[in-house]
Amino acid sequence: MKKGLIIVIALLLALPAVSFAGSATSRWDMTIGGFVKVDAGWSNQNTGAALDSYFADRLDRSPNRSAANQSGSFGMAAGQTSLNFLVKGPDAWGAKTSAFVQATFTGQTTNSGNPGTRMGTATLFLAYMDFSWANTKLTVGQAWQAWGFLPTFNILGFYDLLMAGRGNTVPQITVKQDFTKAFYGSFGIQEPYHWRDNLGMTMTQGNAAAQTGNAGLGARAVSDIPDFTAEIGYKSDACGKIGPNMMQFALSGFAGQDKIIYTDPLNTARASTDHVPRWVANFKGFIPIIPEKKLDKSGALAVSGAVWMGQNLSNWYLGARNIGAMIPYDQDVSANGVNYTVPVSAGGWGNIQYYFTDKWQINGIYGFLRNYVSNRYALANPAQFKTWSQIIGNVLYDPNPAVRIGLEYCYASNNWNSVGAAGTPGASATAGQVFVAPGMDTKATSHIGRVAFWYFF
Repeated sequence: MKKGLIIVIALLLALPAVSFAGSATSRWDMTIGGFVKVDAGWSNQNTGAALDSYFADRLDRSPNRSAANQSGSFGMAAGQTSLNFLVKGPDAWGAKTSAFVQATFTGQTTNSGNPGTRMGTATLFLAYMDFSWANTKLTVGQAWQAWGFLPTFNILGFYDLLMAGRGNTVPQITVKQDFTKAFYGSFGIQEPYHWRDNLGMTMTQGNAAAQTGNAGLGARAVSDIPDFTAEIGYKSDACGKIGPNMMQFALSGFAGQDKIIYTDPLNTARASTDHVPRWVANFKGFIPIIPEKKLDKSGALAVSGAVWMGQNLSNWYLGARNIGAMIPYDQDVSANGVNYTVPVSAGGWGNIQYYFTDKWQINGIYGFLRNYVSNRYALANPAQFKTWSQIIGNVLYDPNPAVRIGLEYCYASNNWNSVGAAGTPGASATAGQVFVAPGMDTKATSHIGRVAFWYFF
């Protein structure tokens, strides 16, 4: 009797667990994948555990020195670890349907309400659905930008090539159309600001002083229309392939606009500047000079890269627009109100890739950025970059399809608009902000060496 009662109780307790296990099964064909990535390395500046200083910290020669450039630092991190889900479901409207979700652990943590490390918190990276016909594909959701991105380079650092337009994910509705076997085009709309920060507010609602250069105007940037994107390209395996990459050339870009809402300094009333343009034109290409042979990459050689020019691009090429070291708005105060503009920027990257064997490869990468500003703007924004470049070299070893080991060296160089403005030195609040004080150099360099380990599953 007691034994039977114990069995009945055990079965009752097990029912919720059995029910939960059943609900965890997908209705459709689902594949789980991802990778574990661990980094370790050293920087000649104080960059933190993730070695996440993506630009050099300039030297402060005043008595109140910045701590970031006074000592080197060692760090380790596993935040670039990723988990993804690929789902294939039933057809709709004659199209094959699928969905993809990816999370990384590079979300921003907080410390007493202040931004903390960019490693350790799960964050949504990709979440989109595809409807694929014979020559047409509709993508809806957060996916790779539909313009300008060419993922043919291999980098180890989370912030490598940040200034060069290496690619971002953004909510979008995009149609890709194959016109012929080789020529294609993509067209769509996208969220105007590529990231909403993990603290719950839009990047346009952050530090007003960083956005406008004058906190007294209380300005905010908004956009009441989406950005419009387009790309026209050529892609063919007629010259062979290296892995999934084949010869490709494309011209792409997007266009949108901001509205700046501010307090008029003449009458303290709310006012706005409409149609502050945001645009970019981008050209990219990949050439397999020596393609792989029979799926063996030994001796394969390729070059790839992209160049671009645009305006109002701090979301896309420089990270969050509320970081004061990036590109704040320029403002011209007159009797007619305040006219807001944003400097024009240009940049790009280039990559040369060579395989010693099918498992060993070497990469040489260069990325650059140039902001074109007036002398007045440069003096008003001394902590904004004038030029920014990286030289990266790495060696990758793939002993099997699941394991990769990489060794990388990165040299970063920065030039600022001018020396720090006179006055009381300010403190550096986050890794992305620059310590501005009298006597600071206009140039800086940094060196980072790292080793990375991947396990793909």
